[in-house]
Amino acid sequence: MLLDILSPARVLFGPGSSYRLGEEARRLGKRALVVTGRRSLTVSGNMQQRIVTPLRQAGLESIFFSQVSAEPTVDIVDQARKLAQEEQCEMVIGVGGGSVLDVAKATAGLFREEAPTRDYHAGREITTPRLPWIAVPTTAGSGSEVTNNAVLINPHSSLKASIRNDAWIADVAIVDPIFSMVMPKKLTAQTGLDALTHAIESYTSRWANPFSDALSEKAVLLIMQNIYTAYQLGRSREAREKMMLGSLMAGITLNQVRVGAVHALSHSIGLKYGLAHGLVCGVLLPYVMEFNYPRVVEKYANLAYQSGIASPSLDEKAAANRLIHYVYRLREKLQIPDKLGTLGLQKTDLPDLVKAALTSTSLEANPRMAKREDLLEILEKNLV
Repeated sequence: MLLDILSPARVLFGPGSSYRLGEEARRLGKRALVVTGRRSLTVSGNMQQRIVTPLRQAGLESIFFSQVSAEPTVDIVDQARKLAQEEQCEMVIGVGGGSVLDVAKATAGLFREEAPTRDYHAGREITTPRLPWIAVPTTAGSGSEVTNNAVLINPHSSLKASIRNDAWIADVAIVDPIFSMVMPKKLTAQTGLDALTHAIESYTSRWANPFSDALSEKAVLLIMQNIYTAYQLGRSREAREKMMLGSLMAGITLNQVRVGAVHALSHSIGLKYGLAHGLVCGVLLPYVMEFNYPRVVEKYANLAYQSGIASPSLDEKAAANRLIHYVYRLREKLQIPDKLGTLGLQKTDLPDLVKAALTSTSLEANPRMAKREDLLEILEKNLV
């Protein structure tokens, strides 16, 4: 057995861990570019208390870049790179959801490169060392704080894809569940289903191994047992903490063994119709689980037994089906649509969407080989 385990040098987890941001950043430099979303942190009050104050108390100078949208582009990364260079920043700190962390990651990773970001998005080799960077996630979903890739859109070529580099793993990930307690219900549902998709797809990956299984199985259980409570009772510290832990663990495993067909399809669909990534994943997950079912009955059954949704006396096939039914019901309880057709999916677009999905490296890890006709069938089931 050969394992290749890639994760941050340090992960700080738990309520209040963000107060250690200053001391961790001080080890990496004195001048930081702080990348955030456009308004959510400022509105919640967490920015001043948990980001600005710890950095100031540690004697750091902070330059803020707050232009990141939900679907970041290569051009936004260029803007952040330019600001970091002009201000002679010594590190990057990303504070936000997956989109923010991806921009921070790419900004640090490409800081010393000369070409525009779109060139590296198209496959140009990265030849210079990155800036140090710290990841501070504020949602339970993407796992980007512990992955080596940044998902970006090139609006010039209409391509949504990752720039992937092992050197881009964060120096420190600070995962404070308190940030997630102000997430609205809609965002809680969508990011939570993204995390569940990461956990299930990595658990059933063709490249899964005992190390990844231990983390992804626990991640699935943590998310399944707490996502609805976090959705209904947003101020539940216990539910928010367990969701953040599940998301973190799923992020570590997907970084080792990758995801599957849900993600292969979701990027092109999200880009085409302007849909949130977690929303698309949440809609597609049970359909892809049904497709993968023949190859992963034992693993689906194990999750059903461990989570308590199937009695140990139930045979494996029935238990595995219980898990798929659970995901359908969970999606409904979280007010996620049952078909992508209700969100704009058109039959005439299916061939192009499938063509784009077939180029995704995520398909390589899917437990069941998915051909063009298989992906078409999954999407046809989503038409209305």
